[in-house]
Amino acid sequence: MAKAKPSLFGALQKTTDAAAAVNSEFVRQIELDKLVDNPLNCFSMREDEAFVRSMHSVEQDGFLEDLIVTPAGEGTYRIVSGHRRAAIARKLGKTRIPCKVRTYESELDEARALIGANIHKRNVTPLDMARQLQSLSDVLDRAGYPDGAKERAAQLAEQTGLSRATVERYLDLLRLNETLAAWVEQNEISMVDAYELARKKNVPLQDAVVKMAQDMAEDIPLAERVHTALEAAKRGVLPKKPGASPRRPAPVDPCRTVDSLRKAARRTARQIEKLPSKNVDRDALSDKLDQYEQELESLLAACRALRDRL
Repeated sequence: MAKAKPSLFGALQKTTDAAAAVNSEFVRQIELDKLVDNPLNCFSMREDEAFVRSMHSVEQDGFLEDLIVTPAGEGTYRIVSGHRRAAIARKLGKTRIPCKVRTYESELDEARALIGANIHKRNVTPLDMARQLQSLSDVLDRAGYPDGAKERAAQLAEQTGLSRATVERYLDLLRLNETLAAWVEQNEISMVDAYELARKKNVPLQDAVVKMAQDMAEDIPLAERVHTALEAAKRGVLPKKPGASPRRPAPVDPCRTVDSLRKAARRTARQIEKLPSKNVDRDALSDKLDQYEQELESLLAACRALRDRL
């Protein structure tokens, strides 16, 4: 039986478990001014509803979980798990916070522990995950890993337990323009549409989709406006405004058109070369070939006519 694929947190938690095993951990109260944010952390620090709920919980019951930190030199400690708790402590005017100190063998181990802790304990948004995967990719760069797009996606998948396709889809979100990214962060548009807009081939459509969505009636939900605008943009059709002049069709690029036809002709030639010549109706096939050759003659005549007009 095939071995079950480990969960994302299960794969990442190994680093934390290993660190705990080799560190004689005990809880210590560390002054907040000696804690520094981790530059590897790209998860959102928004003061959203979850942040407010956590702050109320700390006010009532104190900290139910210790921060995980690692020595950062000169008596300071870099946060691995607990950026939001540290922010809450500062907001509440506290001066110390309970921490466990761990050391990591490499920057990559620290990055994996940071990702594992945040994914396990927080409601991570797709853009949070995209930014954190990019941060992990930067760590792999510094560690000397090959950086081809496919190879890197496979490396990130191995480090996180995600599939390569999921990693690539998250990273695509980093192509969203500022407005679309904000709408995603605010959960105002469909993630299906967000992923579609983030595809490389659809990046040129983003500004048009934003403008179309903003021009539509505001009483229509934004998610519906974006979906309608995206489908229109993919078809090359812009919604008409009252009194607006008809949209002119995009000019034809002769070079691109001829190049596309040339490639199609090459594919057709390869297909014909592979066709069987035995156990077929020879007369019928011969007639079809004669007809095709006549069409090719017409094509050659059209090519010559266009060249003569140049």
